Amino acid sequence: MKKIDPISDPVTAKNSISLFKQGDVPLEAWQALTLGLYRKNSLLSFQNDWQVFIEYCREVNVSPLPAAVTAVRRFVESKATTRKASSIKRYIITISMLHRIHALSDPTRHREVRFTLNKLYREKADEAGQANAFHYHHLQSLHSRLSNSDRLKDIRDLLIWTLCFECMLKRSELAAIQYDDIEKTDLGYTLRISDNVMELSSEASALIEQWFEMTAMSEGPLLRRINKHQQLGDAPMDHSSIYRVFRRAAEELGVQSTLTFSGQSPRVGASQDLSDSGLTIKEIQQQGRWKSPAMPAQYVGNKQARDEAMDKFKRKLDKD
Repeated sequence: MKKIDPISDPVTAKNSISLFKQGDVPLEAWQALTLGLYRKNSLLSFQNDWQVFIEYCREVNVSPLPAAVTAVRRFVESKATTRKASSIKRYIITISMLHRIHALSDPTRHREVRFTLNKLYREKADEAGQANAFHYHHLQSLHSRLSNSDRLKDIRDLLIWTLCFECMLKRSELAAIQYDDIEKTDLGYTLRISDNVMELSSEASALIEQWFEMTAMSEGPLLRRINKHQQLGDAPMDHSSIYRVFRRAAEELGVQSTLTFSGQSPRVGASQDLSDSGLTIKEIQQQGRWKSPAMPAQYVGNKQARDEAMDKFKRKLDKD
């Protein structure tokens, strides 16, 4: 972070706090606050990250500026279920900067928040390090076992494994899928993720049909929690429930003692399977919607390509 002295004039500070605690702060105000020391991309990042915190504070009816230690801690715990550690780290940097510039006590430095962050970073690191590849042959075996089931949970979980593998979905992308993101075509179904529209296989399309018939849904989250009575809820899947679905995959395959599947596992396995079929790192990057080829290179074991991509990506971030 660049060094910016706190606002010394009380009136200016009060007016600025009033502006930023309302949210939807224009980019020009961010540029003025940071004395023009940051480029546009960095300002956009600050703007977006602060808005995430503002919206959370509105939901729970607490002040964003100044923010209480408990509010920041609970914000971190809330976002940990759907966001990567890098995203949460950005949020904390922005919250800290806003408090320091306005000469307010920085809640992110409190031991309660630091303890929560350190615990989160360890958990995220463990999850990344433990992720084993979920391959196509794993998916085929699960289809053979469960595709004819009449249990709601079996079809939902099979649909999750299938979509994650075929579309190389991130956990956050999976949780965010809405009913309207699925569209029927003459050939089956498509899935929209952001600006990308992906054709689903006949197996995935059949599961979509089965899921719609069993749930009779017509709106809202596509994939939802199911209670012990096999009743579908309204809430979307969260980090913990998605993790349990992938843990179940290992149990169904009888490999839980040797393999640990997580929401990251299908992207690892799909990358390796695509590489084995002859696709280049660049082609795998495009299919998996990565910003950099570093991760697919790491997944397929190309250390040189991974290191070169990481260096290039870091240089780009430094320029921004």
